[in-house]
Amino acid sequence: MIPQAIIDKIFDVAPIEEVVGEYVTLKRAGANYKGLCPFHDDTNASMSVSPSKGIFKCFSCQQGGNVFQFIMEHEGLSYPLAIKHLAERYNIPIEEGQIDVNELKEEARIKEGVYACLEFARKYFNDRLNNSQDGTVIYRPYLIERGINQQTIDKFSIGLSGTHKSHLLDEALKSGYGAQQLYDAGLVKKINDDGGIIQSNLRDTFIERIVFPIYNVSGKVLGFGGRIIKKDTKAPKYLNSPETVVYEKRKELYGLSVSKNDIRIKDQVFLVEGYMDVVSLNQSGVENVVAASGTAFTEEQARLLKRFTHNITMLFDGDIAGVNASLKHVKTLLAADLNVKVALFPANEDPDSFIQKRGTSEFQAYVIERAQNFIELIVELKMGDNKHDPIKKAETARSIAENIAALPDPLKRAAFISETAILLAIPERILIDEVNKFKQDSRKQKEREQRRDERVQEQQNIPIPIDGPPPGFDYVPDSLEIQMAESLLVDKKNYQEQDLLKTLILYADQEFDEEQNVAQYIFKELEEDEIWPVSAEYAEIFKEAHAYIEEHKVLNELYFIRNPRTSKLAADILSKRHSLSPGWEENFEKIVKTDADNYKHQVVQNLNYLKLNHIEMLMKENQENLKTADTDEDIVIFQNLHANLQEIRKKVTDQIGTVIL
Repeated sequence: MIPQAIIDKIFDVAPIEEVVGEYVTLKRAGANYKGLCPFHDDTNASMSVSPSKGIFKCFSCQQGGNVFQFIMEHEGLSYPLAIKHLAERYNIPIEEGQIDVNELKEEARIKEGVYACLEFARKYFNDRLNNSQDGTVIYRPYLIERGINQQTIDKFSIGLSGTHKSHLLDEALKSGYGAQQLYDAGLVKKINDDGGIIQSNLRDTFIERIVFPIYNVSGKVLGFGGRIIKKDTKAPKYLNSPETVVYEKRKELYGLSVSKNDIRIKDQVFLVEGYMDVVSLNQSGVENVVAASGTAFTEEQARLLKRFTHNITMLFDGDIAGVNASLKHVKTLLAADLNVKVALFPANEDPDSFIQKRGTSEFQAYVIERAQNFIELIVELKMGDNKHDPIKKAETARSIAENIAALPDPLKRAAFISETAILLAIPERILIDEVNKFKQDSRKQKEREQRRDERVQEQQNIPIPIDGPPPGFDYVPDSLEIQMAESLLVDKKNYQEQDLLKTLILYADQEFDEEQNVAQYIFKELEEDEIWPVSAEYAEIFKEAHAYIEEHKVLNELYFIRNPRTSKLAADILSKRHSLSPGWEENFEKIVKTDADNYKHQVVQNLNYLKLNHIEMLMKENQENLKTADTDEDIVIFQNLHANLQEIRKKVTDQIGTVIL
């Protein structure tokens, strides 16, 4: 078990705005920060981060909690591994054995093993490039010839795979990694698909390739891209890691972990096609650059970029493949409400070769001069010199209308329709009709896909959620020690207990009377009336809080924010989307009472409702006992108890004004 002292130290040295800021661009909003929520397709900066309280809260998808919960949700980690992740980030040592593997679910154990294998492979590949004979004689000189210096090799941890089929496999097994772990990490593949995952039936995924580690936005290795330099081979030029439990290609961008800060500062990102483009441009001082890791650009990647900037310039080769790639990506980026420009390079040139030959200044000048919006690009590509060809003009207008239809912002759609109408001399009304046709077709396509997904779910007997969870990771550990409030605090039959807990979170250290604060009063009542919350989950939460106040003599919102059982609920009730303006009272002489003005009454009411709930439970148990009583003496005892409970219940209901029939 990880000591509480280490957890507290991480809380103290890992400001939540700094941790969240690694994944999302945050902007100051009063005492808090705001940013696009990474857990759903956010367009309105719905997430608030409070440095003073150490919590985040999305007012759209309702995700929230402390810094550990953010890491759990974003990185797909269990609670102990989220602690480990931040401990490593802030150089806080955790001794081996302090993380109990029994606390981890099977999926979390697999992921932990995969991450360890990938980090081992990164170091192994990098060491081979820098120190092996093949690396120093053949592969590193090749990179240097391509203009990549040692500093850049180290910055991107570029490496060299083994030169025979089991180079990495053998070394990893010697170092204690299992064959199954290596297979799960995508570092080895089966020789015979029908055979088992055993050493004799496995071979390295990457052989005789320069390898580029692919990191997630926080810097964890997820996989590799490998480039072959031999020309007399039928093997593909580039080979990427397969999809694994930690690597989904459609969600990642090569170079983002290195470039995210420069993207924020410049409020612009360059999107290129390959690893070498990213590495070469970065070395030349153009650091705000990413690549799509060998896949078609996706909606998830567009949303990922949107967290850091809304301004994207695509840099693609001027050949047919580059042109087609740029056109294919434009629509995806526009649909994410991003501002898109495209700069095509001359034939037989790419960003890497261009900047190597002509230098950074000429590269930047070329991009500024050649960058076009999607309308200018399509007109140039579709019409060329045929400016007056009516057929070409109609095809061009239709292609532009299809892209305009992808824009979610009606003002942008209107502006681009006006620009197209002027450029092509086509009436706006006709363009509007064409855009609406594409929007309608897109809507119908989405409806068809939704019906298809529903049919698949029905065939697989999977319940279709009405209000399902937001996109993102929603794994919750099943150990009581690390369960989160999200799984504990939703049972409607326990709403009295939840309301009392909310009151405790909000007002624990507030004065109740001259002798005690709210927390002391609540625990005294629970002790004297022997009405600790009935449900096991809430009973544990209250008893842990009681033990804490007994030991530390203080209980406040900070305790509940840092407690993994209650931090999500704490974030929910401590985060306010709107606050009452002081001017309401000053200018209009209107006094609006808030919950904080009436918290003592709330405390008493919540306790009374809990008492009432407890009495009802005792009465129900007593009635069952009365039904099965064997003797007249027992019957009298149960009847008297029932009368006493009725009397107590009446006193409680009189206090809270509730009529019991």
